[in-house]
Amino acid sequence: MPKAVRISVAMLLGCGSCSTSLEPSRTTVASPDAPVAAEYPTHAIRLIVPFAKGGGADTWGRFVADKLGVVLGQPFVVENVPGEGGNRGTEVVSRASPDGYTLLLGSVGPLVVHPCTYNRLPFDAENDFVPVGLLESSPLLLLVHPEVPAHSVTELVSASRADPGGLSFATNGNGSPEQVVGEIFERLVHVALRDVPYDGAGPARADLSRGRVTMMFDPIKAAMSAVRDGKQRPLAVADERRAPALPDVPTFRELGYPELSMRIWTGLFAPRGTSTAAVTKLNAALRTVLEDPSVRDAIKEVGGTPAAMTSEETNAFIDAERAKWKGLVSDTGIPRVDGPI
Repeated sequence: MPKAVRISVAMLLGCGSCSTSLEPSRTTVASPDAPVAAEYPTHAIRLIVPFAKGGGADTWGRFVADKLGVVLGQPFVVENVPGEGGNRGTEVVSRASPDGYTLLLGSVGPLVVHPCTYNRLPFDAENDFVPVGLLESSPLLLLVHPEVPAHSVTELVSASRADPGGLSFATNGNGSPEQVVGEIFERLVHVALRDVPYDGAGPARADLSRGRVTMMFDPIKAAMSAVRDGKQRPLAVADERRAPALPDVPTFRELGYPELSMRIWTGLFAPRGTSTAAVTKLNAALRTVLEDPSVRDAIKEVGGTPAAMTSEETNAFIDAERAKWKGLVSDTGIPRVDGPI
């Protein structure tokens, strides 16, 4: 792997992702023969966000879409297609015309984790999409409701052992990355928690803020507002180093659990068969946006890491993510999901 690719992957990987095998990359690449006008784009581009409006992914998708519209000279129209943990909107893009005018705000759940946790999906995560580029990544936080008496992971573990199954952890749903991480946490610290799956991150976050569940793993970008408002309290960050936005919160590595180092990421993806010319132009525009100091500062302000990668670097990153999450899911032994999250 060229040095530039290795550095970019290391920037975002927290530890060691998912595919049906660990064979050499089969990630779909752009088609050099697909037709695309030299003046592309000539009209509005539709960006499918496979999550509900107002969430962390939606917020960043809309933020970057506005910036991309300025760089490319054509508006980006954001369309939310939520459902099934992001699978429904991801399916829409997998069936779209590969003309460069329908893009996906893809994320680690549908594109990397769900192929490991679902018995079947309505799309081929590895072969139905062309990576345009990564947008950002955010480490996961372990959060509790402020009234939970535990103020550290050690105290939380002690409370869990004193009341097996009494403490609950909310997840975005069965088969979600957050559920996988919760299961890993249980095994590492030798506790039994009560898994409470929700239909999406929004309801889970709301119930944690109301104190209806004890804890939750959530990306720092999505949690920062509730943390700042005092509705949730972070105990640890699942990353190699402390988050600049929460400098007093220790990493799991510091606490003796280096295996808990996971990030949730988003990026732009096009349908299989999209031309190399269109993907190259979109990637260049995305990198221009992400190299803007104001954009980088906005992402960093909520604990995220901007990811100005080439398309090739993005391919290498996703391959590594598939390998990492496949191993993580295998270690948990969680059953595969038959139906929607």
